[in-house]
Order: sequence, then structure tokens, then C-alpha cells
Amino acid sequence: MNTLVNILKSPLLQRLIGLGVLLAAVVLLYKSNERLHADNKRLSANVKALGAELVLVKTKSGKLAAQTDLLVLQTSELKKLFPREVKQIKALEVGVSKATQVSTTVMETKTNVITTLRDSLIHDTIKVSLFDYQDQWYTIKGVQENNTQRLWITSTDTLTQVLYRGERLRPWLWFFSPRTIQQRVGLSNPNATIKYSQTIQIQKP
Repeated sequence: MNTLVNILKSPLLQRLIGLGVLLAAVVLLYKSNERLHADNKRLSANVKALGAELVLVKTKSGKLAAQTDLLVLQTSELKKLFPREVKQIKALEVGVSKATQVSTTVMETKTNVITTLRDSLIHDTIKVSLFDYQDQWYTIKGVQENNTQRLWITSTDTLTQVLYRGERLRPWLWFFSPRTIQQRVGLSNPNATIKYSQTIQIQKP
């Protein structure tokens, strides 16, 4: 016991312990500073992404794709800034704390349809005019009876979303500058237009 006490009282051991504590404090400070720096970069990129407008990019095939930057938010930030998206996650019966990404895309479809009316009888006595139209994206059926017209419209579309490493944050720094994560969204229907698109990466604190 006395030997252990003497060892603990040893100036050399005390200096080693002090040095170890100092090194641990330096490492913790460095890690904390590194996290703070990364968080500042994330917040700066988020501010830029929130202020940017939707960019339409024309692909080689002639189709338009919508391009936006990726938002990276912590769960608490998501709840505060995007309550509508939080509500959507909950509506899908997914816990917000378990979600890793949420994407919202608003699209608008416009088209003109010209088709021929044809006379027909329903219930053997009621004269009506019928029409129908179908292409790759729309199926439309209609019945006109006196002043009443009924339409059944089905629209089919395919939305494709790609997340990728896009433009560099500071292009003049070349490969020393990290690339921002961007999303590109495209529709198969040429009559459809993307009005709004946003993807949020949910970061665990």
C-alpha cells in the first residue's frame, strides 16, 4: 500500500498525469473546434440554398430538369423551420427522429386535348355525346348530357430524383473546395412543369 502511495506521489508520475490531462483537453478542444467549423459550413450552405431559386437545366435529350442544392438540417432545426414537412413525415407514420431525408416536389401539368364527340344512347332512351382521349400520359373519358358534362381524367407521370456532388462551394480553390450536394428532378411528361423542389438531409446531432 505504501509503495502504491509513493508511486502516486512521484513527481514524474504526476507530471505524466498532468501531461495526459492536458493532451486530452487539447484533443477535446480540437474536436469541438472541428465540429463547430463543420457546423458553420453547413449553416452557410443552408442559407445559400434557401435563398436560391429553382434552376431549370436542359439535358442532352432536350428535357428540362429542376436543380436545387441540398439542405442539411438537424432534427430540431427541421421541426422549427419546416413544420409542414414534419407533419408529412408523421402522416406517413414515420418517427421524425428516425427520418434521414424528406423530399418535396410540386409539379403542374397543362395540356390541350382535341377529340371528336360521338352520339350514343344510355338507358336506351337518353341521348348523350361521348368522347375519349388517350396518349402516353393521359386517359380522358367524358359524357355530355344536355348542359352537363362529366369528365374522368387519369394522368400518369414518372418523377426521377438524383442526389449528386454538384458545384464546388468556392470554385477558385479548385479541388481544395468541397462540392455541394445537389438534387436534380426530372419528369417524363413533357406537359408537366416542376414549380418547387426541395430535399432536406436530416442530420443527427
